[in-house]
Amino acid sequence: MNKDKQTNESSLERELTVEEDCQMQVEENFSADFLLEVINGTSDPIFVKDRQHCWVLVNDAYCNFIGRNREEIIGKSDFDLFKKKEADESWEKDEFIFTTSNQNESDECITSNDGEKRFVSIKKCVFKNQEGQKFLVVTIRELTQQITQHFQIEARLRSSKHLLEQILNHIPQAVFWKDCDSVYQGCNSFFADIAGVGEPLLIKGKTDFDLPWKEEETNWFRLNDSRAIESKKSESIVQPQLQADGRQCWLEINTIPICDAQGKVTHVLGTLQDITERKEIEVTLQQLYEELEIRVHQRTSELTQVVTHLQKEIKQREAIENQFLLSEEKLQKLSANVPGMLYQFKLGADGQFSFPYVSSGCFEIYELFPQNVIADASLFISSVHRDEREDFEKSIANSAQSLQPWQWEGRIILTSGKVKWIQAASRPEKQADGSIIWDGVVTDVTRLKQAERALKRAYTDLEKRVEERTQQLMQTNQALQKEIGERHLVQSELLASRQRLALLIEQTPLAVIEWDKNFAVKEWNRGAENIFGYTKEQAIGNYLEFIVSPTAQEQIDHFKTALLSQRGGSRVVTENITLDGKTIICEWYNNPLVAVNSEVIGVASMVLDITEREQSETTLQEQEQFLRSIYQGVEQLIFVVNVLDNGELVYADWNLATEKATGISASNAISKFPEEVFGDVQGAKIRQQYIRCLEVGIPITYEENLVFQGEENCWLTTINPLRNIEGKIYRIVGTSFNISERKQAETQLKQQTQELKIALNELQNAQIQLGQSEKMSSLGNLVAGVAHEINNPVNIIYDNIDYANNYIQNLLKIVQLYQQYYPQAASGIQAFAKEIDLEFIYDDLPKLLDSMKIGAQRIREIVTSLRNFSPMDEAQMKKLDIYQGLDNTFLLKDYLK
Repeated sequence: MNKDKQTNESSLERELTVEEDCQMQVEENFSADFLLEVINGTSDPIFVKDRQHCWVLVNDAYCNFIGRNREEIIGKSDFDLFKKKEADESWEKDEFIFTTSNQNESDECITSNDGEKRFVSIKKCVFKNQEGQKFLVVTIRELTQQITQHFQIEARLRSSKHLLEQILNHIPQAVFWKDCDSVYQGCNSFFADIAGVGEPLLIKGKTDFDLPWKEEETNWFRLNDSRAIESKKSESIVQPQLQADGRQCWLEINTIPICDAQGKVTHVLGTLQDITERKEIEVTLQQLYEELEIRVHQRTSELTQVVTHLQKEIKQREAIENQFLLSEEKLQKLSANVPGMLYQFKLGADGQFSFPYVSSGCFEIYELFPQNVIADASLFISSVHRDEREDFEKSIANSAQSLQPWQWEGRIILTSGKVKWIQAASRPEKQADGSIIWDGVVTDVTRLKQAERALKRAYTDLEKRVEERTQQLMQTNQALQKEIGERHLVQSELLASRQRLALLIEQTPLAVIEWDKNFAVKEWNRGAENIFGYTKEQAIGNYLEFIVSPTAQEQIDHFKTALLSQRGGSRVVTENITLDGKTIICEWYNNPLVAVNSEVIGVASMVLDITEREQSETTLQEQEQFLRSIYQGVEQLIFVVNVLDNGELVYADWNLATEKATGISASNAISKFPEEVFGDVQGAKIRQQYIRCLEVGIPITYEENLVFQGEENCWLTTINPLRNIEGKIYRIVGTSFNISERKQAETQLKQQTQELKIALNELQNAQIQLGQSEKMSSLGNLVAGVAHEINNPVNIIYDNIDYANNYIQNLLKIVQLYQQYYPQAASGIQAFAKEIDLEFIYDDLPKLLDSMKIGAQRIREIVTSLRNFSPMDEAQMKKLDIYQGLDNTFLLKDYLK
């Protein structure tokens, strides 16, 4: 009796212990599965680093984010994966978080390997485990596509605006634009210098009366604006202007009306160009033409004078010749004083020629003495240049034949080699003997010829210079025309770009605000109206503090000081107040507006209302912390196997429960084959199950006996294949339970059931002999012995049925949670659930367990009745309850029927 009591107490304690363990295991299993689904199923990259800055946990999204496999990341530091500069920056930021244990969040622009810019929000926090070890938990969330597109649009707009400003500032023309009231709205740096305002932005709001124009110039400018607005046509005028230093300059002014879509003139675009140089070139060209005319006229006058002089000389020489005929002595005197050489040339009837008379001027021209020429006439003829000798002889023959006056001009070569130009003229007279005598004169015209050649060269040079200058003017004119066309095109593109920029700013859902240097509102778009509630008219002129929460005032003061002193944009998250007093959280992107002289003239801000996002992030942080705590305490074995491109299977990760069960840390198993981790035999056995899962392509559950740390246990393992977007299995996720005790109980139950059947058969045989009174004692002993032997296994069966029921209920609950959180399961899972009739199992399995429990209860009652009917553990005599004996007898009778 005492032994039975001790056995019952031991069973009760064990039942309570097993129930507590079961409840803990249910919670841990639920937490592990839920955490696994959250971490591996989330689209946000998540990773964990230890205190040595090495990765210890990464999810699939982070692997895809940096383009590396998990085995390439786990156990490595930033210096193993990134460049030194990037690794140093990351190490410094992480070390700061480790040291201060502060939570940090920042938005960054990351350039991927393919050059694409991605805007992400990075959140970091420090977590301590039970041993006090610090781990850095990092979550990366890519900003919404709308924000990313907005940043890209902003960057393109900023680039486009900068490009347009550069184009305007590099155009060699002064460009400005006004509204319909002739108030300047902007200009390029060229016009700003001319107007004396320094910076183009300072021109805005000014009129021509505010600029250093003369009164008549101001009125003339405004009159041009009025004409262009009224006619809606471009005006182009060239206007002379007297500079302060007295220099005359010429300005080409173009006034172009800008119309909106309805054809209404909204602005006036103007260009101003100094064309003084072009005008000076034109004036210079005109002066050259006039100078050319004067020089040609002068040369013509000089030649006329020379010809007149020659004609006069000829007349004088004719007079001298006539006088020579009258008096040879007088002729001698005259010939000695006449410039040139007087001669008398005779051509005999026989064709012989001679010089009857040659004056003393012969030596001056021919460097020959007269007597030598008279003695040898060939000296005279041979001095004629060989290129002109034929013409010389021909002219004499013609004159001899026609008896017409002979005139010839050509070159002679002296004995010294000197070349001279001579001009000869004579009259032929036929003599009685048939000979012909020419009386004439030869003059040296070398200087005249040289003057003619010099004049010709000068004229040719002048023509060439005029032609070159004309070509230059034509090229300059063509270049000016081309430049004017290009400027018109640039102006049109600039106007279109400004219109697109204005539309984008007005239609963007983000608040776009422009501040002056004192942080007063200058521009306020529709997005700002929607976020803060103030209209543009209400906001213009107000300072930044009117939309800032008092709690953020100190932050804003620091932000303003830093922004005006730095170069480049900044980001800040602050609490803001709307028109209706509502507090919102906004994300500000601010950039100082820097003029060409590096002076900050204002600030441009883009604002995004992130109130809902902040609330969601807070909730997500709490959930993440909760899941992290659950994950650290889970007892279920969870492991991940990567399927490589070549079909190889390597471990990617497993949890602390797996490390505890196998005695192998996850870092020692990562990127290793099953054979490397568990040995050739056991590893090959494990690999076969993984291969079977890959072949069937659906989750499979199986039992396996594995030896870990020298102890063999039975494990119930479920492995689930994961597919990528192409449908290819790239990973296997598995869970495993230690069912060694359950298997032992099942084996023992089967063995004891078999023994029970044998005992029942023996009992049935014993019932046949119940009629024999002499065998009742032995039957009682047999029954008591059977009851005693059945008692322990039946108790084990009965006690473990509740545990099995709890296990099964937990498994069914996990399945229901999977269906709840993932209602759209994979097609393979849905097909298998339909094949096994999952809904029927939900209903029937509890009933099956209840029936098993009822059967075990009945067996316990039978055993109790048998023990009470014929106890074998007491030999002495004692009093018994006759009614209890009858009840047991009837009970056995009912069961044995």
